[in-house]
Amino acid sequence: MTKVKICGITRAEDAELAIELGAAYLGFIFVKESPRYVEHAPRTSGVKRVGVFRGATPDEIAHVAERERLDLVQVHDVGRASARLDGLKPVLRLPMIRALHVHDVLPDTTTDADYLLFDTGGGTGRTFDWNLLAHYKSTKPFFLAGGIHPGNVAEAIEKTRPYAIDVASGVEERPGIKDHRKLKALFEAIKR
Repeated sequence: MTKVKICGITRAEDAELAIELGAAYLGFIFVKESPRYVEHAPRTSGVKRVGVFRGATPDEIAHVAERERLDLVQVHDVGRASARLDGLKPVLRLPMIRALHVHDVLPDTTTDADYLLFDTGGGTGRTFDWNLLAHYKSTKPFFLAGGIHPGNVAEAIEKTRPYAIDVASGVEERPGIKDHRKLKALFEAIKR
């Protein structure tokens, strides 16, 4: 079965329900400009903890990863920062997810990260043309993100066959606050 990452977790009760429903990963946003930003992630067990970063230095990421007991890091970067962050994995000694923003074509997928994440830009609630992934030469397992919600999750999985889906705004009341009915509906749709 496709794994699920619920991202943008800010409250312990949302984390607990996501774990109970079967999430394999929880994402915690360490980007201060994000409405889903957390300074300290709720403590959890029985799930992989993913720290999400954009614009942070390798030292900053390493510090937060150790303090928050992260299992993976997810990096969003643009332009010149790419090369700098590709050298991050050996420093952290943690698995890394490299987020790639998809527009009209798939971006270059060359990276030393363990996983890729295809997204429209992080927290926008918009999808991209999933048919583009038919051209992805599956060199790394990938997470599919961007506009996924209970009504389209089955189609997303069927069309792209991702390692995992990554959902934030599609199961929220408002940024950072999960809607428990939507969370349950998402997992029900995946199981069907």
